Amino acid sequence: MDYAEVKFVIQSLVKGLTVLECFASDLDEYGVTELSALVNIPESTVQRIINTLEFKGYILQNPLTQKYRLSLKLLTTKATFQRMNFWLQKSRKHMVALNEQCGETVNLAIRDEDKLVFIDKVDSGHLLRPNYIVGARYPLHCTALGKCLVSDFPEDKLKYLFADKMEQLTPYTNTELSGLIQDLKFVRENGYGIDDQQFQLGLYCIGVPIYGFGGRVVAALSVSTPMVRVNNDNEGNIIKWAKETAENISDELQQVFEQRGSSGAHFS
Repeated sequence: MDYAEVKFVIQSLVKGLTVLECFASDLDEYGVTELSALVNIPESTVQRIINTLEFKGYILQNPLTQKYRLSLKLLTTKATFQRMNFWLQKSRKHMVALNEQCGETVNLAIRDEDKLVFIDKVDSGHLLRPNYIVGARYPLHCTALGKCLVSDFPEDKLKYLFADKMEQLTPYTNTELSGLIQDLKFVRENGYGIDDQQFQLGLYCIGVPIYGFGGRVVAALSVSTPMVRVNNDNEGNIIKWAKETAENISDELQQVFEQRGSSGAHFS
């Protein structure tokens, strides 16, 4: 159908969805020139569409090939969730092991624009514990998970993402971009991020990035605990265990991509 002659549709939206639909699975990778040829849309327009989809979190650029592919954000849709359930099952195995090591709540999240979305958690056995909801959205700027999820963003992208003033949720919440940039530098240099009552009073979280193809951050893992159970000894152990767990999950994710790439199989 030639949508250009259809009066009741938004042409730019049609073009954007047409480009997105080229990615039939999370294995497909395309460059701007390839996409332009596939959808018969000028490269300049495709580039703007790609920039928008990347900003919105639907696609990622593979630094090794400079091409684009679907991100884990599409786990929030039923069909893709089913296709990636294999990876989630393997991730949960490592999350349960971490939960048994530290005795605290373990969380798994992805980014959705300027928020994060919980896609899994393993609750602590303690009566006093955080009560996060899988599928719920939480802020990026003041959570350990959120800081990890945007830790590899360039400064210009951060300025666009956090153009509106960041909400102050506790007296410890950082609401300035300069402060967030320093927090992200800490994540890159140390391999983990901290939320020391910035999101919720009395709550302490340690987050670690999960990496996909090309070393890009595609998800994040965290351990959440009440402040009353944090001390220097167990904090060091939790950081060590969480980083090891995130590395294992990153390896599992990469294996899923490699297995699907070699066999064409779809896990369910």
